[in-house]
Amino acid sequence: MRIDWMVAWGLVLWAGVAGVATPAPAEDKPARLLVVTVTTGFRHGSIATAEPVLEELGRSSGLFHVDFLRMPPPPPKAPAPIRTRPEGMSDEDWKQVEEAHAAEVEKFRVANDAARVSIKDLFAKAFAPESLAQFDGMIFASTTGELPISDLAGFLEWIKSGKAFIGFHAASDTLKSSDAYCEMIGGHFAGHPWNAGGEHAFVVHEPAHRLSAMFGERFRWKDEIYQYDLRYKPENLRVLVSVDMAASSPKEPWHVPVSWVREYGKGRVFYTNFGHNDATWKEPRFQKHMTEGMAWALGRFDAPAAPNPDAQAAEYLRSVLAAAASTTGVDGDDLRAKADARIAQDPAWAVGLRPMLLEIRGMPGPKRAEAYAKLVAAIEAP
Repeated sequence: MRIDWMVAWGLVLWAGVAGVATPAPAEDKPARLLVVTVTTGFRHGSIATAEPVLEELGRSSGLFHVDFLRMPPPPPKAPAPIRTRPEGMSDEDWKQVEEAHAAEVEKFRVANDAARVSIKDLFAKAFAPESLAQFDGMIFASTTGELPISDLAGFLEWIKSGKAFIGFHAASDTLKSSDAYCEMIGGHFAGHPWNAGGEHAFVVHEPAHRLSAMFGERFRWKDEIYQYDLRYKPENLRVLVSVDMAASSPKEPWHVPVSWVREYGKGRVFYTNFGHNDATWKEPRFQKHMTEGMAWALGRFDAPAAPNPDAQAAEYLRSVLAAAASTTGVDGDDLRAKADARIAQDPAWAVGLRPMLLEIRGMPGPKRAEAYAKLVAAIEAP
């Protein structure tokens, strides 16, 4: 690939290798990743923090180099219209004023036209097969909206061929119209009741898993946390971190996964919802989480990635029980202990409850109360 057009269109090459934080095998060269930070919907201010953090992590770890696919510069401000010819101005001087203004108008028109088409052109070049062939993986860093990927099926096949896909935060608020993209990344944004200014509670399903070991079994963190629409499929994903609903507010009756991995054909997908706040990108545990996730996705080491629907079903049930306890006044700790005992005896029991629990999500308040009572009775039954 010629680097000159990449610079011209905002696809900037960053390179460099320094000390090694997460060493790759000696025979492996640093991978080459394309980091996409283009947005066609809401734009997170933390993208400006994420870009240099990702560049520095690649350099300090020796794991990867990055190229950036960035937003093009905004169009210039339109020139103000010419006001009335000043009294006493000669014809020659007025002609010069008109010609200068016409030149400014034309300059603005060209720049504005370029701005309107540049994102589409930028993607056409960056996602062309000959361009993708030069990368080992792709990072969507808080991308949003309908990115103009002309051959989305071809891009997904590129990942399946053995490439890495890494998604941060709003990567799951991207390409909402595509079920195929949603299936690949794992889920799509459906609101964030847990806002950026709140400190929320999280549970780590596998404290010994290399991608989540840095957090411990439970932790609290201030960030914006997404929930996902009904296209989310637990049978596709291994969830590593979820919202601990009993210790968070608001308490909603559904499972909220936060970080997960999956195998996608021969490729690997790592997604984490963390990353809304600037402070998150500077947090050492998050940087470790990122680096390990990227290294795994690039195939630098193996770690469990088989889907864990049993663990997700159990957390779903605990979330519903937390919401039920907060609205009905029942003893939530007692209910959870009884549910956990049933799950220990038969992990498939919680999976079997999923259809009923999914119905609760769409119920109005009075109906939910009835469903909670039915669920509590089922758990307390001998």
